[in-house]
Amino acid sequence: MASYAKLPPASFENIQVCSISFNMNDRIRLIAVPGEMTHAIRDAISLSWGKIQDEREYHGAHEFKLKGNPWLGHGDDSVYSRRLLAAILKTMAVNGWNLLQAADVSKKYNDKDTLFFEYGHPDPEAQMVAMSFNLRDRIRVIDAPELMPCVMEAVKSQWAWGTQNERDYNGAKEVKLRGNPWWPDGSETVYGRLLLCQIIANLKARGYKLYGSIDISVGTEGMDLESWIFRKTTPFYQ
Repeated sequence: MASYAKLPPASFENIQVCSISFNMNDRIRLIAVPGEMTHAIRDAISLSWGKIQDEREYHGAHEFKLKGNPWLGHGDDSVYSRRLLAAILKTMAVNGWNLLQAADVSKKYNDKDTLFFEYGHPDPEAQMVAMSFNLRDRIRVIDAPELMPCVMEAVKSQWAWGTQNERDYNGAKEVKLRGNPWWPDGSETVYGRLLLCQIIANLKARGYKLYGSIDISVGTEGMDLESWIFRKTTPFYQ
């Protein structure tokens, strides 16, 4: 299929910048993303999420309308939407587009972050791992069970209340903590953050750096948490 992209990357001297936005409950817009990237992003969406319902030109951007509602993030979709996010970021990195920043640039109700990318060196070895923080007390590591011990080590060392249970959840490894780290009160407001510091340290020691903290969910009644993406260090990304 053809690309509807009409806007070239913003550029100055040898710097090129483009963006991807997540809109409504089911849209992805490639804004100033080179047209030749459209096919690769389309494949990433199809493989990680599933059916694309429609595509169109949107004021110079290429817009995908997905089947279902990935940005509501309810139930099974809370895993699949993070898998989709990781797939998009990997596709961009493989083709040389590195995440600069995820930013909330809209005051609209239920808005989500926009991703900004700068062109650099293609990284054929790029790998991304998504982690989400769910409800008041859950941590999910998606499609990377080998990294779950890093999370459990962090919980053991920094979260005095311990855990309630662990389970598989639609391709994710999930741990349910005792207490409410994501709805904290008193000492939980300190130790919940310390737990996150330890997770970052543990994963970096295993070769995965925190690459982005991204809001892709409208949440429940306006309450949501950002998803984390870790990127594996390679000769092209240190």
